[in-house]
Amino acid sequence: MIVRNFNRLYIAIGIFVLVMILNLPFPHAVPFGTGSIWIMNIPIEDADGFNLAGLFSLAILCIGVCVLATSLEKYRVRLVFLALVLYSLLPLFAINVYQHTFASGIYAIAYDLESSECNYEQIDDNRMDIICDLPFKNSSDDEVKFDFLFLKEGFFDEQNIMVPLLNEDGPYEVILQGHETKVVRIQSELDIPRLNGFSGGGSYEIHIEIFQGNKMRLL
Repeated sequence: MIVRNFNRLYIAIGIFVLVMILNLPFPHAVPFGTGSIWIMNIPIEDADGFNLAGLFSLAILCIGVCVLATSLEKYRVRLVFLALVLYSLLPLFAINVYQHTFASGIYAIAYDLESSECNYEQIDDNRMDIICDLPFKNSSDDEVKFDFLFLKEGFFDEQNIMVPLLNEDGPYEVILQGHETKVVRIQSELDIPRLNGFSGGGSYEIHIEIFQGNKMRLL
């Protein structure tokens, strides 16, 4: 007999599903805001300190792991490990299926955060050239038109904190045909005196806000 207590097993499954829903990276990439320290895809610390919502989710998840372990008679370690793997993979799988089947408009837009970047190059003593490459994919069959701005809040380092200055020329419009993948390039110049002596370099994982009418997503 693998299961010792089915009631505890059902409770554990319910807890895992609850935490999965609370931390589902959709429609916003990070439900509880950007984070500097993550555990099991849950942000537990950000620029302002500990993320209480993230810590609460992590505590619930730990309770679920304990309940699951005590509900099993055999193969506890293997089955708990399997449950954690499924917890990590199922949300992304579900989002991918939804975007390729039922989603429309900006909800069908995927943004490759890890491949996004901005590069800075000094033109002269007074001007800095900034080029940002932002990868998008339209998972629907229909054309999608939307606008975006760079996020002003989040866990920014010295380089990323300059990115929101590009909003002065925004919002930026993007048009994607059905199932089109496109790297959108944004180029602008900034006055070096505004940059507190920064001379060049690059930023990665550029968070943005996309919107279409009254619909909005943080990516």
